[in-house]
Amino acid sequence: MHKFDNGILFYHDKAGQGDVHEIVGEVTKHLSQMITHLTIYRSLEQGEIYELLTRSSQPYDIFLILGGDGTVHELINGMIDGGYHKPIGILPGGTFNDFTKTLNLNPDPVRAATQLLESEVTYYDVLKTNERYALNFAGMGLMVDNSEGVNPQVKSKIGKFSYFFSMIKNVSNPTFFDYEIEVDGNKSYGTSSMIVIANGQFVGGNRIPLSELSPSDGTLNVFIFKDSGLKIFTDMIGEKSEVNWNEISQNIEHISGEHVYLKTKEELSVDVDGEIDLVTPLDVTIVPNKLKILTAPVNTLF
Repeated sequence: MHKFDNGILFYHDKAGQGDVHEIVGEVTKHLSQMITHLTIYRSLEQGEIYELLTRSSQPYDIFLILGGDGTVHELINGMIDGGYHKPIGILPGGTFNDFTKTLNLNPDPVRAATQLLESEVTYYDVLKTNERYALNFAGMGLMVDNSEGVNPQVKSKIGKFSYFFSMIKNVSNPTFFDYEIEVDGNKSYGTSSMIVIANGQFVGGNRIPLSELSPSDGTLNVFIFKDSGLKIFTDMIGEKSEVNWNEISQNIEHISGEHVYLKTKEELSVDVDGEIDLVTPLDVTIVPNKLKILTAPVNTLF
């Protein structure tokens, strides 16, 4: 078990599945086994964590977050822009918790806290996406339409099912856009319903079926959706490799590289790790081994 002298756990009232204060109390019991002095920080509004980390140096040996993908996004940007090089611990507290799946963590935050006791510190790449950093993905088109179509009140009541209902509506009547993309100097253009630039293995609660995809290999992966409807779901089911993806898939093109420049005919909103706060054009570079994150052994997931 790793031991830390000083640590801080960030959370906000909407984190977790149930009474967040009760959850914080339960996870603290486990975290205190590896952290001697643990500070609990309740974030009241978006941007507060980033502001704290960047306005002054924080004297902690480890930084933990209980929250969803958007809250994790805020933390990692604060860590990078604040110049911290300390380990990060992530506890799932959102709708999809995509990157915690990559970390082999149970979706229940209390069980995930017990896993952190047996975890190892692993280095992960990040995507430098215009002026922001992304741990998991950046995307546009259908995924943005889907997120914007979710009613926040409905989301708070039924979680990921709210995205499912929005997805059904948008997939049946998608908006296509013209794009021009350059990956490591190779240019192409076309029409797409969605483009995803991935670092992590899971997006929207689902695993991307590319066997070589890794958030620690210094490579980003671009997926260009040429069609919509049931055809794209079919293409996202079977496992594929970099060698045969474009031969097998008829509706989703795959390109890998280290740098992407993407522009669209009309300005489009961009979803970055669950936060829609950028627009095209998009300049994305993979930054290898940028963050140290606690990762659980695979055999402790269930």
